[in-house]
Amino acid sequence: MEKNDKIVIIGVTGYIGAWIAKKLTDMGYTQIVGTYRNEAKAQQLQSMLPNVSFYKANLSETENWHEVLREAKWIFNQGSASNPNDKTFKDRGRTKEKGIRMLLQLAVESGSVKKIVHTTAESTIAYGNEDPAKTTFTEDDWTNENREGLFDHNMVSKTMEEKAAWSFINSNENTSNIIMTTIHPTHVMGPSFVPWHNDMIYAMLRGDRAMADSQLYGVDVRDAAAMNIALMKSDAANGNRHFASGFKSTYSTVLNLIKEQFTDEQINIVLGAAARIIPGDDAADILAHCHSTSYYQDMVPRMLNRVVYKTNHPEAYAYEYTEPNTTVIQAMEKMLKDKNAR
Repeated sequence: MEKNDKIVIIGVTGYIGAWIAKKLTDMGYTQIVGTYRNEAKAQQLQSMLPNVSFYKANLSETENWHEVLREAKWIFNQGSASNPNDKTFKDRGRTKEKGIRMLLQLAVESGSVKKIVHTTAESTIAYGNEDPAKTTFTEDDWTNENREGLFDHNMVSKTMEEKAAWSFINSNENTSNIIMTTIHPTHVMGPSFVPWHNDMIYAMLRGDRAMADSQLYGVDVRDAAAMNIALMKSDAANGNRHFASGFKSTYSTVLNLIKEQFTDEQINIVLGAAARIIPGDDAADILAHCHSTSYYQDMVPRMLNRVVYKTNHPEAYAYEYTEPNTTVIQAMEKMLKDKNAR
């Protein structure tokens, strides 16, 4: 990427998208365009990053996309199409398929776009597994979106979306030979650049729930943004899928660190007390009666710390990742700051 190339960040007000915009700004790129759906968030982020141009655009409709993509060379896609009328996981998937195909077709029509880095999730790789003996996953694996009983709509809809994207990229429809790379973050954690995002710490450990202890692979949000940029710049990354995972831990380890570093009052402000964590062995025993279900076969090996994510592309991990304790502490500090500022 040249410093004056037009770069588009779809979903610039998002958790990772805002950090991509911040990092590109700090690196001296001068033609950064961000798309958004929420006007108030866009105005606040623009006050923080005044050099970024903002366009309201939605992957569920064509409005404004020709202007957004005119003369653009590089696209960071943090967005997905959505429809509030979708009833099922497959409905959501079909909406996302339509949105990503629209984006790629418009990118071809622009005549200028060279490459897209599409952020998806590890949920498109490592779930819906029907082989109980399989516990190691690489980027060659795919979630089985047709597996009965999948419990998270993202496992279905994001997998359908990504498959549709690769189908387009590898078809005759891609007449301008746009290159695509995908990035698959694990649990994204760390301080938000903007004040309206709580990270996975809140999603996992908020106090209104009990949950089974489990292993978790995680990545600092700043590292996920940096990896997006590194993959965009790397010819070796072209056409590949990439885990984004900086560390491996457990829910209980993260919660114990928080309890060591923050007062009960501070924890209550952020999490509303904290989740009650059930030991993984106990949870696995409780679930033994449903051993044939997708939930059991996906989650119990994680509760027992048996699942391994192994990247096919270690060269993509050449830069140094943020140490996990730093990620957790700085995430809590930022959430406290944002809560106290309201």
